[in-house]
Parts: sequence; structure tokens; C-alpha cells
Amino acid sequence: MPKRLKGKFKFFSAAILFIGLLVFSLLPVQASNYSCNKNRCDNYDGSKYEECLKDMENDCQKLRDLAAKKETTLQNTINLINAEQNRNQNEMKKSQQTVQDLSQQIADLEKNIIQNEERMTYDKKMLAGLMQSYYEDYQQGMLKFMLADQTFSDIMNQPAYLEQSSLKVGELLNSIKALKEKLVAEKNDLESKKQENENAKEKLQDRNLDLQYSEDQKQVLLGQTQADKAKYEKLLQDVEDEINQLDSAKGEADLSKLPAAKKGYFLYPVNPVKITQGYGKTSYSNHYSSGKHNGIDFAANYQNVFASGGGRVLATGNNGRYAYGKWIVIDHGDGLVTLYGHFSKLKVSKGSKVDEGDVIGTSGNTGYSTGPHLHFSVFSKSSFEIVESTKVSGLMIPVGSSVNPNRYLE
Repeated sequence: MPKRLKGKFKFFSAAILFIGLLVFSLLPVQASNYSCNKNRCDNYDGSKYEECLKDMENDCQKLRDLAAKKETTLQNTINLINAEQNRNQNEMKKSQQTVQDLSQQIADLEKNIIQNEERMTYDKKMLAGLMQSYYEDYQQGMLKFMLADQTFSDIMNQPAYLEQSSLKVGELLNSIKALKEKLVAEKNDLESKKQENENAKEKLQDRNLDLQYSEDQKQVLLGQTQADKAKYEKLLQDVEDEINQLDSAKGEADLSKLPAAKKGYFLYPVNPVKITQGYGKTSYSNHYSSGKHNGIDFAANYQNVFASGGGRVLATGNNGRYAYGKWIVIDHGDGLVTLYGHFSKLKVSKGSKVDEGDVIGTSGNTGYSTGPHLHFSVFSKSSFEIVESTKVSGLMIPVGSSVNPNRYLE
């Protein structure tokens, strides 16, 4: 477990989970002492039979009470986790707003710096022109001075220019000094805001992990009852089938409109390279409704994941325990997009520019996954889109016409 999962919230959630599991583990032991089988009284008659029925009814009521207690405990535990999730969601919204505000402040500062640098450059040119004019006046006389530099002739023809020129030099010097001081302050402020923004993004990432962790704990609790567990597992598979059906509906990618097949066009996204499931029909692909795997799976045990090519981050997402889990999509600007799934941590955000080989995240076991690994898909950009699941409200899933990654990998 990463160090960040050892914080106050994780301790709180782990404590709730432990209490819940402890209660659930004790209830079956208690229940085993009771019997609600009417046949147990068949060997009795008369008053013994009536007494047995009475005891059996008491046992049945105790079993019902235990079942109700288990349900209440489960619900109370989930309510506590939900409350903690709500608090973290509110904190996440605050962090998101902070990131947005800081990004705007950074953009404004960068704009101001450019404007002030341009102003200072202009003032320096004006000062240089005036000093040159003084020199030429001294050397060649006023007439030649007036005609020497067309750039400054208009300025020097203004009324009372000669009387005001010395004052103008002083003003320019003061302006340049003030602008320089302002630029230094703004650049220092910019660096400070950038660091503050990085800290805010890190805090936002922590909140995302908190929410994911609490959701995992909740699902563990829900999985204690076989019915809930079966329902949850079916929902996981339904979402997986939905993705395959949506991908299939996109049809085959038009390869003639894509870059020609070339080994080494893309780098492998992990190192070392160990493929655990290939593209297309595999020994496991019969589990998919489409009958084929839309990418390549790499063994990757919480390690760095690299951008297979340069481009811009088109989108990122978090599907929780469904589908791709935490995922990243990069648009390479050549008609291809690459998808990376099942991260434990994302290190880039939507709109980020990445170069080939940049670290974009840490592999993990999020989403519909049986162990830590990286899912890597290549789609045609024209077919790619992000749609809302019809199975789980609010769940956004990336789909498109997949291309065999082996066309472009080394």
C-alpha cells in the first residue's frame, strides 16, 4: 500500500471495514447455535412437541434478529463510508476550484510579464534613440539631428520637444527601473503560483485516491452477502460487454487513412516488456462479447508507464472498479490515439503536452482487473469518443475502432 494510504482517512476507513467484517464474521457463528428446521420436533409428542415448537420459534426469531442486525450493521458502516466520501468529494471540489483559480492567475501573470517585457523593450529603444539623438546633435548640429533617424523624427517634431527631452530621459530611466522591479516580482510570484498549483494538483490526486480507496472498502462490505456480490460482479461484466459492443459497433478502422505500419513507430509503454495478453482473439477473449481483445496487456506491477509517442493528452478518467479504472488517452496528431488503462496514479492531466517516453503515470490494479497490469490500445482518432455507460449512471467510458498495436510497436 502506498504511503499516502496510511493517512487519517485510510485509518478511519480501515477501522470501519474491520468493525464491519468482525461483526459479519461473528454473526454466522452465533447463528449456527440456532435451528429453524421444523423437522427437528418430529421425534417429540404431546407437551414435548409443543415445547420443541416454542424453542424452535424462539430460534427462528433470533435468526431473524441476527439477519436484521447484520443488515443494519452493514448499512450503518456503508453510511459512515458514504459520509466520508461526501466530505472528500467536497474537498475535491475545493481543490479543483483552487487548481482552476491558480491556473488563471498563472495565465494572467504570464500575460503581464510578456506585456511588461515588451513595454520595457520599447522604453529601452526610446532611451537609446534619445541618447543617440543627443550625441548626433552634439556632433553634427540640430538640423542633421532632426533628419538623422526617421524613426524618432515624428517624436522630435512634437511641440516643446527640446525643452522636454531631458525630462523624457529621466522618465524613461524611471520607467525602465520600475518595470524591471515589477518583472522580478511577477516572475517570483509566477514561480510561487506554479509551485502552489502543483501542490494543489497533488492534493486533488490524493482526494481522488481517497475516494477510490473508500469505494473499494464499500464494495468489500457489499460483497459480504452473496446476492450483492453476484450482482456487483454481473454489473462489472455488463460494463465490460458494453465496451466491447460499442467498440464493435464502430467497425474496423480504415487503415488507408492511418499511418503506414512501421515497427518502432511507437515505443513500448513499459520497461521491461512482458505481454500477458495479445490483441484480437486470445485464449481469454472468449470472455468478451466481441470475441476479441481490443489492445495488449503488459505485466506492470506498480511501475512507471511511458507515453508511446509524443502528443497531447486528449482525456483522462477514473472508472473506479469498472472497465479501464484510471485511464489516459493521448492524441498523437497523426490520426491515432493511444489508451492506457488500470493506473494506480496519473501524472498528467487533460491538455498536457507529452513527449515520447515521458512518464505519464504508475501502473496498478484499478478497474475490471485481476491483478496489476497495463492495458494499451490504439484507436483511430476519427472513431474515438467518450460516452456515458447505460449500465452505470455517470460512468464515462472511452470507445473507438481499435487498431492492432503491433503495427506500430517495435
